[in-house]
Amino acid sequence: MALVRLKSLCRVLQQGISGTSSLSCPLSTQPQHIQVTPKVSLFDQKVHVRVHGLPSKAKVTLHVRTDQEWRRSPAVFRSCSHFVTSDNGDLDLNRDASVGGTYTGVDPMGPFWSLTPCPSGPQNIRMVVRNGEDPILYTLSICLDHCSLHDLVAKETTHKPLVSTSVSRLKKAADVRRIPVKEGGVRGVLFLPPGDGPHPGVIDMFGSAGGLMETRAALLASHGFAVLALPFFRFDDLPQTMDEISFDYFEETVSWFNSHKAVKDGIGLVGVSKGGEFVLLLAWKCPQVKAAVVINSIPSYGIFDLHRKDGALVWKGLKLDASKMWPTEEGMSVRDVFTFTTDSFIPVWESSAHILMMVSDDDHQLHSELADKYHSAFPEDRRHLMEVVHYPGAGHLLEPPYTPHCRACVNPAYGVDFMWGGNSVDHAAAQEESWTQIQKFLKTHLSD
Repeated sequence: MALVRLKSLCRVLQQGISGTSSLSCPLSTQPQHIQVTPKVSLFDQKVHVRVHGLPSKAKVTLHVRTDQEWRRSPAVFRSCSHFVTSDNGDLDLNRDASVGGTYTGVDPMGPFWSLTPCPSGPQNIRMVVRNGEDPILYTLSICLDHCSLHDLVAKETTHKPLVSTSVSRLKKAADVRRIPVKEGGVRGVLFLPPGDGPHPGVIDMFGSAGGLMETRAALLASHGFAVLALPFFRFDDLPQTMDEISFDYFEETVSWFNSHKAVKDGIGLVGVSKGGEFVLLLAWKCPQVKAAVVINSIPSYGIFDLHRKDGALVWKGLKLDASKMWPTEEGMSVRDVFTFTTDSFIPVWESSAHILMMVSDDDHQLHSELADKYHSAFPEDRRHLMEVVHYPGAGHLLEPPYTPHCRACVNPAYGVDFMWGGNSVDHAAAQEESWTQIQKFLKTHLSD
């Protein structure tokens, strides 16, 4: 009877999802299961995915799904990768190459960074996880044959996968404390690593979408930094529009954070896009700032004039030329809307802060050579304070590693699709490399 059941099961498996044979007998005698090590991991940590008990030399698809939220609406992201199992019916992502799907080649994290919006839903979205507390849950499943995302979605309700499992990815380590901040005019969330400190301190800012973004701050705290995730508009009682932002808010934040008992004297800053503009201004104006990381940002302050609360002008906003906004089929490219001169550059060289500028060469929001021109504007005896790192093939939204690449999506600040640029393979490599560079830079200059 056991032999009859085995032959019957073999015939069923040989039919596959598409009704064509992609398998061979005999089947593995091992129970089918997906092994992910570690089962629970930090978001920036690599995992090892192995699958056991599959048919020998079989075509299979690894399907990864995560359910997120985009602008308060449900959003599903998926990836698929195609493999051929070993003689023993095993699959090992550290060893085996994906031969198709959302990525190809040997890459243990490919199923995660190649996630893309579900084909049955809107495509002009990106995977944004604002909260640093809750884990990100992924479902991994194995299906027979090489299936596209469209196939997997179409058959999801009628075909069960061979085997599935779920894994959790954490934005912060379990021993990192998350503390909401409402001190004077300062708003945000403070992440503190274990121990009384003082720890090297970092203020982390994002861009023109506004609100509070915690993930990068939570991850940095998991690597030993005290980090303040700092919103500057569209949060709590902060201004609702960028033209209402006061520079006093940032100076108050730097003063409060630098004097915090858990923070070492002399702090670092990290900012992307609009946040990078504030980073440069603070590195110039505030002697407490020792190191600043600027990610895909112009070396000036754009569009609006920046004042203090008393009306004093801090920086005359660089005006954009709307006629040079370039609509593409994917979204708006605005890399040509500003005209820069040496006088328009923030003279951060007047301070003693060390600057790391990270530049994506396929960024459709600014020209990559602008950072080099900025560096050249430094007096020769101050150029050692600034380093420029280029990432070929990467786009504007350079985030922690294994964040899915977004080439274009709607910009909530303007309500239209923006073209961010980049390709998924080079962008993934840039995110992994830049994350290492950021931590190394901050540790080097905040260790004293």
